[in-house]
Amino acid sequence: MNFVSLAQYRNGKTEIGLLIGGSNYFGDLAPEIKVKETKFSAGVFFKQNHTKYFSSRYQFAYAKIAASDKNFAANQYRNLSFFSNIYELGYNLEFNFLPFGMNVLEKDASAFVFAGFNMFLFNPKTKLRNGDKVSLRDFGTEGQVLDSKRKYSLIQPAITLGLGYKLNINDNWVIGTELGFRKTFTDYLDDTKDVYTDYNALNAKQGGTAVDLSQPQTVNGNPAIQANTMRGDKHLKDWYFIAGVTISYRFVTTFCNHPF
Repeated sequence: MNFVSLAQYRNGKTEIGLLIGGSNYFGDLAPEIKVKETKFSAGVFFKQNHTKYFSSRYQFAYAKIAASDKNFAANQYRNLSFFSNIYELGYNLEFNFLPFGMNVLEKDASAFVFAGFNMFLFNPKTKLRNGDKVSLRDFGTEGQVLDSKRKYSLIQPAITLGLGYKLNINDNWVIGTELGFRKTFTDYLDDTKDVYTDYNALNAKQGGTAVDLSQPQTVNGNPAIQANTMRGDKHLKDWYFIAGVTISYRFVTTFCNHPF
């Protein structure tokens, strides 16, 4: 008697999913990552599985970032702080280290890496002493308004690099965890890049709120810092990252048996 061996294939080349997690940033107000500065992030994505190793992922994500000089002893005198919502739209190419997802005889779990690019919208803000929230860019804290400089754009590109691990729950559902770093091309995620502007000239043209935001150490009774003194490191661009858990639904259109 002859027997034919059959393999079952998942014809599930597309997925939709959700990401829930936390976000943080690295820049002039965060020379190292502080866990307590981690904020909420979330996203939705559509994935096309090209092969058992490669997938394309299209994602819209929200992240919040924030930092304060109060959390770093070396920067407390400067007294800067900010927070910003980030909205990003991007593309990532994923590579699975093990064959995954298209065939029940393949692995039910795999580590993976991903790389891609996105465009994101941000707007650094802070709180005034009365509790009001204001956009730092509007006040030109480094002399943009005073010196008629071009203000930085709130829409920027970024390169994404990351890694993760995913697991098939069943034929349709996949769960995973991932960490993705965004390398930006701006130094203004935190509204801090270059040097202090002239305190008296800024006060004369824009008033007390502008100088309080430009040199917030004066709010604590400290003297104004001389113009052209370093305020931020213009040689280093800012980063932000999103880490979280994903769950996605794979659309299985057919469930075919193939002899091999």
